This record gives sequence, structure tokens and C-alpha cells, in this order.
Amino acid sequence: MTKFRSIYMGAPADIARGVRGEVANAALISHSRQFARALHRVTDRVHCHVGSCLGNSTMVLGRTGNIVIDTGDCVEQSAMQQQDFRAVSDRPVSALIYTHSHYAMGSRTYVPQEREGQVPVWAHKDMMRTLARTLSDVQAALTRRASIQFGLYLPDQGEDAMPSHGIGPFLFELDKYQPTTGFVRPTNLVGDGDEAEIDGVRFQFFDAPGDTYDSLLIWLPEEGIAVNNVAWPALFNIYTLRGETFRNPADLLRGLDQLLAMRPRHLVGVHGLPINGEKEIRRCVTDYRDAIQYLYDQTVRGINLGMSADELVDYVRLPEALAQSRLTREFYGEASFHVRQIYNGLMGWFGNDTVELHRVPSDDRAVRMVALAGGPQCMQASVEQALERQEYAWAAELAGYLVRAYPECAHYRQLKARGLRAMGQATSAANSRAWYLTQARELEGSADTSRIPVNFVNAALVAQFPPQTYVNALRFRLDPALSGAGASSVDLRFTDVGFACRLLLRNGVVVLAPVDDASPDAGIDMSFSLWASLVGGEATAHEAAGSEAVRLTGDARLGRAVLDAAQGK
Repeated sequence: MTKFRSIYMGAPADIARGVRGEVANAALISHSRQFARALHRVTDRVHCHVGSCLGNSTMVLGRTGNIVIDTGDCVEQSAMQQQDFRAVSDRPVSALIYTHSHYAMGSRTYVPQEREGQVPVWAHKDMMRTLARTLSDVQAALTRRASIQFGLYLPDQGEDAMPSHGIGPFLFELDKYQPTTGFVRPTNLVGDGDEAEIDGVRFQFFDAPGDTYDSLLIWLPEEGIAVNNVAWPALFNIYTLRGETFRNPADLLRGLDQLLAMRPRHLVGVHGLPINGEKEIRRCVTDYRDAIQYLYDQTVRGINLGMSADELVDYVRLPEALAQSRLTREFYGEASFHVRQIYNGLMGWFGNDTVELHRVPSDDRAVRMVALAGGPQCMQASVEQALERQEYAWAAELAGYLVRAYPECAHYRQLKARGLRAMGQATSAANSRAWYLTQARELEGSADTSRIPVNFVNAALVAQFPPQTYVNALRFRLDPALSGAGASSVDLRFTDVGFACRLLLRNGVVVLAPVDDASPDAGIDMSFSLWASLVGGEATAHEAAGSEAVRLTGDARLGRAVLDAAQGK
């Protein structure tokens, strides 16, 4: 038995009702009030906008215009930011700066097409490479999982609404707008220690990996202001439930130590309210970086003692003083997730029990577990008893066996949903709440996560990247059965940009190669702009194949398969 009783297994939870009617952890509801839409004065020159999206936007008054740091996740959000900034200054934007790739998708508001190239856009030297990897290889999975994590399948009002997302109010407000991506490529790339004078204001930039490896720590020495993406208003997500490459805490600590060395008088975050006062900033950031180091060090200590990830979750607990500090509460993710990710990042998926090497398949195990319990009626009784004891995690786990063994039974799905909803209401972590409630609603039939509620990638965004970025995604989209009868090849040409490559289909894989003199089995000639529209969901493969804008030669079946894959079919 575990020595800690969690809110998921019978420990009391303080649950309240918020302004949207949401039934949620009272501390999360209280914490969420800070994200009300407002423009916060940091100094006479610097103002921080909170509340129009998950990330903040900061305006620095330059000599001739306004320098804007971060632009939200869509142009609808940046338009709100711009509207509020104009209460302070209605001068034109003289420069954009991206702290990292997450909040650059509203930049078209500030740099309309006719001004592109006239407004400098500053970013980390690795930003485009980071974006390309995220937006091509695992785009579909990340879009679906991000939609779950940020509550896009949940209602805006009622018991299952979100109070906030722990580090900001929301990703999108789908009841008010459908988000439009408007990304402007950076024109000025910077690295660690680079300095620049931008519209009369001195800036210094430092590498500070956070939730991405293209994150910048921005120092305004004349103002004593640090703009950062490493100190959040909630415990940092070493692991995010939507999925991500390993965020090594050792890299994060370097950025936090750099931040402390600056001794800022004002701390402006990508998330949360600005913090003023050198002493308070030092206290908050020190506790924050020490909490992260504690999780890392004690996880490593446990690994060296021979513990598995499951055992480490019980073993590694933040000391109360660190767990309850101003910036370290579990309002976004949970410390247990981060412990598991540190283990996985350092050791991989295998623990110590060799049973893990070849587990009984999930559906088979469910049937056997229900039989072991004495049949479905006995298992159902155990679920109901666990719910009565408020052991919601145990109830959901047992009900999960019933759902797998009897997938057609709505009552068993309802039982599991009751356990998941109770955990979602009890947790202080917004990520956990969104996942629990979304899966509960899916079991009840009121959510469908196979349907993507927003399109993060549009034609304009695709066009900002080299053609090969999204052509490479065909490796993951084309059916491997296409080469089941033997190897074949397709030449793909974008006639408007001079791009050509050969897709070699063999042994179930797709290999991108240069075009040579050998005749391919099929050919596709089209414009890159039409390809971008296919990838961005603004054209269909059926329409494209039947139009004069696409020339198909050779095996039309192969050509159409490539067009379908580009569309994501």
C-alpha cells in the first residue's frame, strides 16, 4: 500500500463552483482569477498583456514605435492584445520578438502582408527548425492531444467547463471565434549572449530552454526587466500530457540560474502576472528552480537505488515549503508526471519487473481480470464500492476492465466516466482535469476526440516553410500497403518554386530522393501554393486531381494516393 493517500484515492478535496458553473478544485478556481484580461504596467516603457490567450504579450515603447514580444496563438487573440495596447500607445509596431515558437501565430495582425519585410522579427536561431519538426512529423497527434489538454472538447459553461488552464485562461475561445493562424517568419535570428539595439532600446538574449529548445530569456538592462519562459505561475511541465520530446530539467536550470544572476527588478513571464521587486523575484525563482532540481535529483537518487517509475512516484515528494511556494503549485501538470518523464528520459520505458517485457494484450487481460473478479456483476459491485469510498482511481481502473471486456455496454462506460469525472473535479492540475473530463464525456457519448475542433495549420503557415518540410510528412501518411506488390516511385514537382523530388515506395516505407533520369511509375506536377492548400485543409485531393492545376502522369492510383495523403486522408 502507498504511504500517501491522494485526492484520487480517498483523501478529501476542496471542491467549489466557479463563475462559469464549473465544479472544480477550489484552489484552481481561485488561482484562475489572475488571468482576467488586463494590461499591466511594469514600467513607463513596458506593459504586459494578460488574459486574451494562454500566453502573455508584452509591449515595449521604442523610439519610433512599439516593440511587441509574443503574439498569441492566432490573429483573433493578437487583435485583442493590440486593442488593449492602443490604450497606452497607438504608434505602429516597429519590431516583433518571439520568446519561443509557441506564441508566434498571431503575428500577422502586427505585420500585414503589405508590411512584410519592413518590420524586423527577432527569434531564436533554432525557431524554424523547432516549428518544422512539430508541425510536420507529429502534427496530427499533437493537434488532437493538445485539443484534449486545453479543453477544446469541453463546454464553455457548466460543470465540465474549465476555470483556466493553470498558466493562462484558455488556448482558444471557440464560442467566440474560430482561430486563424497568422505567422510571420523571423528576419533576425539570435543566439546565446547576443545583444541588439531595437528601435532605440537595448536588448540582450540568452538561450533558456523551457518547454521548447528555441526559448529566449530576454534582458532589458536599462529597465531591469527580464522577459522569460522558464518561471511560470505553476510548477513547470517537465512532461506535458499532450506529448513532447524530453524536456531535460538540467537545461531548464541553466536558464533559471541565468535569470537569478541578472538580479531583475521586474520579472515578466510568458505566463502569469508580472512580479516586481528584486527580493520577491529572487525568492520565487529560487524556490522554483530548487523544486525542479529536487524532482530531478531525487528521481535520479531513486533510480540508482533500483526503483521503477511506479515506485518513484511514491518516493519523490516535494517538501511542503517548495510545494506551496508562489510559483510551484500543481495548477498545470502534476509532479508525479514529471518524475515519470525524468525516469523515461534517462532510462527508457522499462522498469525492473520483467513481466513488463511481454504483457498480456489489454483486451485479453480485461476479460481475464473480470473473470478473476467473479464475473461482470462482481466487478461492477467492486467499482461501486470504490466509488462510495471515493477511491476514484481504483474505480476507474476496475471499470476500465469492464469497458474493454464489454465495449457495447453503456452502463459500464458510465461507471468509468463517474470515476474519471470525480478525479477531474478533485484535481488542482488543469491538464489532468481536461483529460479526465474529456474522456468521461467521450465515454458518455458527448465528446468525439476523433474530430479535430480547430485547424492549427493553414495554407499560409505551410507556405512559410521549405517544401520538403511537409513532403517529408508523406512518410507517416502514405499507406505502407502501396508497396506491397513491389517497389514503385512517384516524382513530385512544384512548378512555381522549382522544387522536385522522387518518392521511393519500397518495403512499406517512403524514401525521399532526388529526381534522376529513370522514369518514375507516376508523376505529379502542381504548384506549391496548391500543395499548401491541401496540407492546410483549404482544398481537397478530389478537387485537385480533377482540376487543370494538377497534372498526373503514369499510375493515377499512386498519384491520387499522394494527394490524399497530403490532405491527411
